[in-house]
Amino acid sequence: MLVVGLGRFGGGVGATRWLASRGAIVTVTDQARPETLAESVEAVSDLDIALHLGKHDLGDLDEADLVVINPAVRKARSKLFQAVVRRNLPWTTEMRLFCERCPGKVVGVTGTYGKSTTCAMLAEALEACRRAGCVNYTGVHLGGNIGRSLLTELDAIRSTDLVVLEMSNAQLEDLHPAQWASSLAVITNLSPHHLDRHGAYAEYVAAKLNIVGDPTSTGKLVVGEVDSEAEAIVRRSVADYATRLVRVVPPDPPIELRLPGRHNQANAACVLTVCRQLGLDEAVVRGALRSFAGLPHRLEHVRKLDRVDYYNDSKSTSPAATVTAVEALKQPIVAIVGGQRKRTSLAALADTLTGKCRLVICTGESGPVLARAIRAAERKTDRGIAREAGGLREAVELARIKARPGDAILFSPGAPSFDAYANFVDRGRHFAAIVNALS
Repeated sequence: MLVVGLGRFGGGVGATRWLASRGAIVTVTDQARPETLAESVEAVSDLDIALHLGKHDLGDLDEADLVVINPAVRKARSKLFQAVVRRNLPWTTEMRLFCERCPGKVVGVTGTYGKSTTCAMLAEALEACRRAGCVNYTGVHLGGNIGRSLLTELDAIRSTDLVVLEMSNAQLEDLHPAQWASSLAVITNLSPHHLDRHGAYAEYVAAKLNIVGDPTSTGKLVVGEVDSEAEAIVRRSVADYATRLVRVVPPDPPIELRLPGRHNQANAACVLTVCRQLGLDEAVVRGALRSFAGLPHRLEHVRKLDRVDYYNDSKSTSPAATVTAVEALKQPIVAIVGGQRKRTSLAALADTLTGKCRLVICTGESGPVLARAIRAAERKTDRGIAREAGGLREAVELARIKARPGDAILFSPGAPSFDAYANFVDRGRHFAAIVNALS
């Protein structure tokens, strides 16, 4: 068996461990260097497998009976995958392997933003209801794109369990051939994203709709905020649309949350809608949502120092995500932004930063470009809020000097991390370590 892509977020590790547990002879290939994959390599270090890291070798296909493709692999650009197709080798994915075999009732969750937080909220609410003894399921499992493969837990999942499965567009695009359908499908929201992979918005939405699975399925589809183009595609693609679609609406009374921001209210409303479909006790669900502390690297409150709050929003890898984070906080903001430079418009981000922040410190590869965009946006006001820093530590130290009591220092890059870090997790950990070392 050949696993293409060990990766950093659990899927490659899960597939590797599951195949090995079934007695397969496993080779893993990944173009990333061993040091970049250190945590994943450590996670499979006890297995008798072959690790070929740093490049792909077509020779690895010679004895492969099955190829497991990581969702991060761009199949249209991958010479290795094209060779798999030419040789007519059977191939699959970690997500497909799981969905084909999962005995539990799956609540599949996808969307453009908010998937992980929605899944984590939902799992906590389901577990709270289970502990309260007011349910007809026996256990709750959380996994998928949130960073935890459930393949290795298949033997522990019962037919009476609920599985909350976060599913990305990349995981879903290859799922349809399995003729699988989630028991309850959830789309948190839809807007243009990952167009460099899919080429067109319609193709991106079509991949997301694979979460509905077999067109003859009868499961409900819970849908949050979608634009008109996505709405039209959903209408055309979902059989019995009128009877199967369940809209997420603002709850009355509003949901009490510890987490700031309209987007988290939307995530919680989605969870409440799902739980109503499952017939759960609403008071218990609201209590679980009220106590939910959030996920790391997503507007994570790191600490308060000298009456200044420090927030880690390293998961912000797009300008739109940083706009959401800035709009979520009610305090005066000193923002730290910047990361890998991408060909994307910064105008809306620059306008938001200019209008909402007291100071913006730009760093990373995209830092100078962001600083210029902010200066252009504030030309009429002449506020001069943009500063530049050579690295994250320098940016944090400058932010601390400039912040006033009552401010929030928000690290929300608005860009990928690959200019300086292996991933957004490493970037967020570095920020938190710098902040926690302040005295």
